[in-house]
Amino acid sequence: MRFTKPAAALAATFLFALAGCGSPSSDTTAATADDAVISVGVVGASSPEWTVFTDKAADLGIDVEIRDFTDYTTPNPAVSDGSLTANQFQHLLYLARYNLDNNADLVPIASTAIYPLALYSSSFTSVDAIPEGAQIAVPNDETNKSRAIHLLAENGLLTLTEGTGIIAAEENIDTAASRVSVAPMDAQQTVTALPSIAGAVVNNDFVNDAGLDPADALVEDDPADPSAQPYINVFVVRAADADNERLAQLATIFHDPDFTAALAEQSADSAVIVDETPEELQAILADVQSSLAG
Repeated sequence: MRFTKPAAALAATFLFALAGCGSPSSDTTAATADDAVISVGVVGASSPEWTVFTDKAADLGIDVEIRDFTDYTTPNPAVSDGSLTANQFQHLLYLARYNLDNNADLVPIASTAIYPLALYSSSFTSVDAIPEGAQIAVPNDETNKSRAIHLLAENGLLTLTEGTGIIAAEENIDTAASRVSVAPMDAQQTVTALPSIAGAVVNNDFVNDAGLDPADALVEDDPADPSAQPYINVFVVRAADADNERLAQLATIFHDPDFTAALAEQSADSAVIVDETPEELQAILADVQSSLAG
Protein backbone atom coordinates (compact mmCIF):
# COMPACT_ATOMS: atom_id res chain seq x y z
CA MET A 1 0.00 0.00 0.00
CA ARG A 2 1.12 3.46 -0.57
CA PHE A 3 1.25 5.66 2.49
CA THR A 4 1.43 9.33 1.60
CA LYS A 5 -0.17 10.83 4.68
CA PRO A 6 -1.08 9.86 8.19
CA ALA A 7 -4.56 8.73 8.53
CA ALA A 8 -6.51 6.30 6.96
CA ALA A 9 -7.37 3.27 5.77
CA LEU A 10 -7.04 -0.21 5.14
CA ALA A 11 -8.99 -0.53 2.16
CA ALA A 12 -11.81 -1.09 1.52
CA THR A 13 -13.07 -4.12 1.17
CA PHE A 14 -11.54 -7.70 1.47
CA LEU A 15 -12.50 -11.19 1.58
CA PHE A 16 -16.12 -12.15 2.35
CA ALA A 17 -18.17 -15.00 1.26
CA LEU A 18 -18.56 -13.99 -2.32
CA ALA A 19 -21.37 -14.91 -4.55
CA GLY A 20 -20.39 -14.73 -8.11
CA CYS A 21 -18.91 -15.96 -11.25
CA GLY A 22 -15.60 -17.47 -12.03
CA SER A 23 -13.56 -17.11 -15.15
CA PRO A 24 -14.06 -14.31 -17.70
CA SER A 25 -16.76 -14.75 -20.28
CA SER A 26 -15.92 -15.53 -23.88
CA ASP A 27 -19.00 -13.60 -25.01
CA THR A 28 -18.04 -11.38 -27.93
CA THR A 29 -20.15 -8.56 -26.45
CA ALA A 30 -18.00 -8.44 -23.33
CA ALA A 31 -16.58 -5.06 -22.34
CA THR A 32 -12.96 -4.63 -23.38
CA ALA A 33 -10.31 -2.01 -22.76
CA ASP A 34 -10.46 -1.09 -26.45
CA ASP A 35 -14.17 -0.21 -26.44
CA ALA A 36 -15.08 3.41 -27.15
CA VAL A 37 -16.39 3.69 -23.58
CA ILE A 38 -14.51 2.22 -20.61
CA SER A 39 -16.93 1.05 -17.90
CA VAL A 40 -15.74 1.22 -14.29
CA GLY A 41 -17.74 -0.25 -11.41
CA VAL A 42 -17.59 1.50 -8.03
CA VAL A 43 -19.47 1.51 -4.73
CA GLY A 44 -20.54 5.12 -4.12
CA ALA A 45 -20.55 6.76 -7.56
CA SER A 46 -21.77 10.05 -6.07
CA SER A 47 -18.45 10.61 -4.29
CA PRO A 48 -16.66 13.68 -5.68
CA GLU A 49 -13.55 11.81 -6.81
CA TRP A 50 -15.51 10.11 -9.61
CA THR A 51 -16.43 13.41 -11.22
CA VAL A 52 -12.75 14.31 -11.11
CA PHE A 53 -11.88 10.91 -12.57
CA THR A 54 -14.23 11.14 -15.54
CA ASP A 55 -13.14 14.74 -16.26
CA LYS A 56 -9.46 13.77 -16.19
CA ALA A 57 -10.18 10.77 -18.41
CA ALA A 58 -11.91 13.04 -20.91
CA ASP A 59 -8.78 15.23 -20.94
CA LEU A 60 -6.90 12.09 -21.99
CA GLY A 61 -9.43 11.44 -24.74
CA ILE A 62 -10.99 8.47 -22.92
CA ASP A 63 -14.75 8.23 -22.36
CA VAL A 64 -15.43 6.61 -18.96
CA GLU A 65 -18.78 5.41 -17.67
CA ILE A 66 -18.93 5.07 -13.89
CA ARG A 67 -21.41 2.37 -12.84
CA ASP A 68 -22.67 2.39 -9.27
CA PHE A 69 -23.02 -0.76 -7.15
CA THR A 70 -24.66 -0.91 -3.72
CA ASP A 71 -22.85 -4.01 -2.49
CA TYR A 72 -19.46 -5.68 -2.75
CA THR A 73 -20.49 -9.03 -4.23
CA THR A 74 -21.27 -8.00 -7.82
CA PRO A 75 -18.48 -5.74 -9.22
CA ASN A 76 -15.89 -8.53 -9.46
CA PRO A 77 -18.12 -11.02 -11.28
CA ALA A 78 -19.09 -8.17 -13.62
CA VAL A 79 -15.45 -7.64 -14.58
CA SER A 80 -14.84 -11.40 -14.84
CA ASP A 81 -17.78 -11.97 -17.18
CA GLY A 82 -17.09 -8.86 -19.27
CA SER A 83 -20.04 -6.75 -18.11
CA LEU A 84 -17.48 -4.18 -16.88
CA THR A 85 -14.04 -3.23 -18.08
CA ALA A 86 -12.69 -2.52 -14.59
CA ASN A 87 -13.68 -1.77 -11.00
CA GLN A 88 -12.40 0.19 -8.04
CA PHE A 89 -14.02 -0.67 -4.74
CA GLN A 90 -11.96 -3.30 -2.95
CA HIS A 91 -8.74 -3.98 -1.17
CA LEU A 92 -6.22 -6.65 -2.07
CA LEU A 93 -7.41 -9.09 0.56
CA TYR A 94 -10.94 -9.05 -0.82
CA LEU A 95 -9.61 -9.48 -4.35
CA ALA A 96 -7.41 -12.39 -3.25
CA ARG A 97 -10.36 -14.21 -1.74
CA TYR A 98 -12.49 -13.60 -4.85
CA ASN A 99 -9.80 -14.96 -7.17
CA LEU A 100 -9.28 -18.08 -5.05
CA ASP A 101 -12.97 -18.82 -4.56
CA ASN A 102 -13.86 -18.30 -8.21
CA ASN A 103 -10.74 -19.53 -10.01
CA ALA A 104 -10.45 -16.01 -11.41
CA ASP A 105 -7.43 -13.99 -12.48
CA LEU A 106 -8.40 -10.37 -11.85
CA VAL A 107 -5.35 -8.15 -11.28
CA PRO A 108 -4.66 -4.72 -9.75
CA ILE A 109 -3.00 -2.10 -11.96
CA ALA A 110 -3.20 0.93 -9.65
CA SER A 111 -3.58 1.68 -5.96
CA THR A 112 -5.69 4.39 -4.39
CA ALA A 113 -5.74 4.51 -0.60
CA ILE A 114 -6.08 2.60 2.61
CA TYR A 115 -9.09 3.57 4.69
CA PRO A 116 -9.39 2.95 8.39
CA LEU A 117 -12.05 0.56 9.56
CA ALA A 118 -13.77 2.15 12.54
CA LEU A 119 -16.17 1.42 15.39
CA TYR A 120 -19.06 3.87 15.89
CA SER A 121 -21.74 4.08 18.55
CA SER A 122 -24.92 6.12 19.03
CA SER A 123 -25.05 5.23 22.72
CA PHE A 124 -21.49 5.27 24.06
CA THR A 125 -18.61 7.71 23.79
CA SER A 126 -15.76 5.30 24.54
CA VAL A 127 -14.89 1.64 24.23
CA ASP A 128 -14.62 1.41 28.01
CA ALA A 129 -18.26 2.49 28.36
CA ILE A 130 -19.58 -0.40 26.26
CA PRO A 131 -21.11 -2.84 28.76
CA GLU A 132 -20.45 -6.53 29.21
CA GLY A 133 -22.74 -8.59 27.00
CA ALA A 134 -23.35 -5.82 24.46
CA GLN A 135 -23.65 -6.59 20.76
CA ILE A 136 -21.59 -5.01 17.96
CA ALA A 137 -22.65 -5.04 14.31
CA VAL A 138 -19.93 -6.09 11.86
CA PRO A 139 -19.89 -6.56 8.07
CA ASN A 140 -20.78 -10.10 7.11
CA ASP A 141 -18.41 -10.55 4.19
CA GLU A 142 -15.49 -12.72 5.16
CA THR A 143 -12.63 -10.27 4.88
CA ASN A 144 -14.26 -7.19 6.40
CA LYS A 145 -15.81 -9.28 9.14
CA SER A 146 -12.35 -10.62 9.91
CA ARG A 147 -10.90 -7.13 9.95
CA ALA A 148 -13.69 -5.95 12.27
CA ILE A 149 -13.19 -8.88 14.64
CA HIS A 150 -9.46 -8.13 14.83
CA LEU A 151 -10.24 -4.45 15.51
CA LEU A 152 -12.56 -5.36 18.39
CA ALA A 153 -10.01 -7.82 19.78
CA GLU A 154 -7.20 -5.26 19.63
CA ASN A 155 -9.34 -2.91 21.70
CA GLY A 156 -10.28 -5.39 24.43
CA LEU A 157 -13.87 -6.11 23.37
CA LEU A 158 -13.21 -9.62 22.05
CA THR A 159 -10.75 -12.34 22.95
CA LEU A 160 -9.59 -14.60 20.13
CA THR A 161 -8.52 -18.20 20.40
CA GLU A 162 -4.84 -19.03 20.16
CA GLY A 163 -3.54 -19.36 16.64
CA THR A 164 -6.15 -17.13 14.96
CA GLY A 165 -4.67 -15.86 11.68
CA ILE A 166 -5.42 -13.00 9.30
CA ILE A 167 -8.91 -14.39 8.71
CA ALA A 168 -10.96 -14.45 11.89
CA ALA A 169 -14.57 -15.61 12.15
CA GLU A 170 -17.10 -16.29 14.88
CA GLU A 171 -15.54 -19.66 15.65
CA ASN A 172 -12.26 -17.91 16.52
CA ILE A 173 -13.91 -15.85 19.28
CA ASP A 174 -13.53 -17.03 22.86
CA THR A 175 -17.06 -16.08 23.88
CA ALA A 176 -16.54 -16.76 27.60
CA ALA A 177 -13.58 -14.39 27.73
CA SER A 178 -15.08 -11.67 25.50
CA ARG A 179 -16.94 -8.55 26.65
CA VAL A 180 -19.23 -8.35 23.61
CA SER A 181 -20.70 -10.50 20.87
CA VAL A 182 -20.80 -9.73 17.16
CA ALA A 183 -23.82 -9.46 14.87
CA PRO A 184 -22.74 -9.96 11.23
CA MET A 185 -24.91 -8.20 8.64
CA ASP A 186 -24.65 -6.66 5.17
CA ALA A 187 -22.03 -3.92 5.29
CA GLN A 188 -24.50 -1.19 4.36
CA GLN A 189 -26.83 -2.27 7.17
CA THR A 190 -24.28 -1.77 9.93
CA VAL A 191 -25.07 1.96 9.90
CA THR A 192 -28.83 1.50 10.13
CA ALA A 193 -28.34 -0.84 13.07
CA LEU A 194 -26.60 1.84 15.16
CA PRO A 195 -29.70 3.18 16.97
CA SER A 196 -30.60 -0.27 18.25
CA ILE A 197 -27.21 -1.78 18.99
CA ALA A 198 -24.24 -0.87 21.20
CA GLY A 199 -21.97 -0.16 18.26
CA ALA A 200 -21.15 -0.94 14.66
CA VAL A 201 -17.98 -1.38 12.66
CA VAL A 202 -18.71 0.62 9.51
CA ASN A 203 -16.87 0.42 6.19
CA ASN A 204 -15.61 3.71 4.80
CA ASP A 205 -17.92 3.46 1.76
CA PHE A 206 -20.95 4.04 3.98
CA VAL A 207 -19.60 6.56 6.51
CA ASN A 208 -20.29 9.78 4.61
CA ASP A 209 -23.67 8.76 3.24
CA ALA A 210 -24.77 7.96 6.79
CA GLY A 211 -23.69 11.37 8.03
CA LEU A 212 -21.07 9.90 10.36
CA ASP A 213 -17.99 11.94 11.22
CA PRO A 214 -14.77 9.88 11.22
CA ALA A 215 -13.62 12.03 14.13
CA ASP A 216 -16.41 10.48 16.21
CA ALA A 217 -15.18 6.91 15.79
CA LEU A 218 -14.51 5.23 19.12
CA VAL A 219 -11.53 3.34 17.67
CA GLU A 220 -10.10 2.54 14.23
CA ASP A 221 -7.32 0.41 12.88
CA ASP A 222 -4.01 1.88 11.73
CA PRO A 223 -3.68 2.08 7.95
CA ALA A 224 -0.07 3.19 8.20
CA ASP A 225 1.00 -0.05 9.86
CA PRO A 226 2.96 -2.32 7.48
CA SER A 227 0.50 -5.10 8.28
CA ALA A 228 -2.18 -3.05 6.50
CA GLN A 229 -0.84 -3.86 3.02
CA PRO A 230 -3.63 -6.36 2.27
CA TYR A 231 -6.07 -3.47 2.71
CA ILE A 232 -4.73 -1.31 -0.11
CA ASN A 233 -7.64 -0.34 -2.34
CA VAL A 234 -6.98 -1.07 -5.99
CA PHE A 235 -8.09 -0.48 -9.58
CA VAL A 236 -8.80 -3.96 -10.97
CA VAL A 237 -9.01 -5.40 -14.49
CA ARG A 238 -8.94 -8.80 -16.19
CA ALA A 239 -5.47 -10.30 -16.59
CA ALA A 240 -5.83 -10.02 -20.36
CA ASP A 241 -6.12 -6.23 -19.99
CA ALA A 242 -3.31 -5.76 -17.47
CA ASP A 243 -0.96 -4.19 -20.02
CA ASN A 244 -3.55 -2.21 -21.96
CA GLU A 245 -2.31 1.30 -22.75
CA ARG A 246 -5.66 3.05 -22.27
CA LEU A 247 -6.15 1.47 -18.85
CA ALA A 248 -2.58 2.40 -17.92
CA GLN A 249 -3.45 6.00 -18.76
CA LEU A 250 -6.52 5.83 -16.54
CA ALA A 251 -4.41 4.36 -13.74
CA THR A 252 -2.32 7.55 -13.62
CA ILE A 253 -5.40 9.57 -12.64
CA PHE A 254 -5.54 7.90 -9.22
CA HIS A 255 -2.44 9.89 -8.25
CA ASP A 256 -3.36 13.16 -9.89
CA PRO A 257 -3.38 15.88 -7.18
CA ASP A 258 -7.00 16.77 -7.96
CA PHE A 259 -8.11 13.18 -7.53
CA THR A 260 -6.21 12.62 -4.29
CA ALA A 261 -7.58 15.92 -2.96
CA ALA A 262 -11.10 14.68 -3.69
CA LEU A 263 -10.31 11.41 -1.90
CA ALA A 264 -9.11 13.36 1.11
CA GLU A 265 -12.30 15.44 1.11
CA GLN A 266 -14.54 12.40 0.79
CA SER A 267 -12.77 10.62 3.65
CA ALA A 268 -12.52 13.64 5.95
CA ASP A 269 -8.74 13.45 5.57
CA SER A 270 -8.63 9.86 6.81
CA ALA A 271 -7.48 8.25 3.57
CA VAL A 272 -3.85 7.23 3.41
CA ILE A 273 -2.80 7.57 -0.21
CA VAL A 274 -0.85 4.57 -1.50
CA ASP A 275 1.20 4.69 -4.69
CA GLU A 276 2.50 1.26 -5.64
CA THR A 277 3.41 0.05 -9.12
CA PRO A 278 1.26 -2.62 -10.79
CA GLU A 279 4.11 -5.10 -10.31
CA GLU A 280 4.32 -4.34 -6.59
CA LEU A 281 0.55 -4.68 -6.16
CA GLN A 282 0.45 -7.94 -8.07
CA ALA A 283 3.29 -9.30 -5.92
CA ILE A 284 1.39 -8.39 -2.73
CA LEU A 285 -1.75 -10.01 -4.17
CA ALA A 286 0.17 -13.20 -4.96
CA ASP A 287 1.54 -13.32 -1.41
CA VAL A 288 -1.93 -12.80 0.09
CA GLN A 289 -3.46 -15.47 -2.15
CA SER A 290 -0.69 -17.88 -1.22
CA SER A 291 -1.29 -17.20 2.48
CA LEU A 292 -5.04 -17.73 2.13
CA ALA A 293 -4.56 -20.92 0.17
CA GLY A 294 -2.46 -22.28 3.03
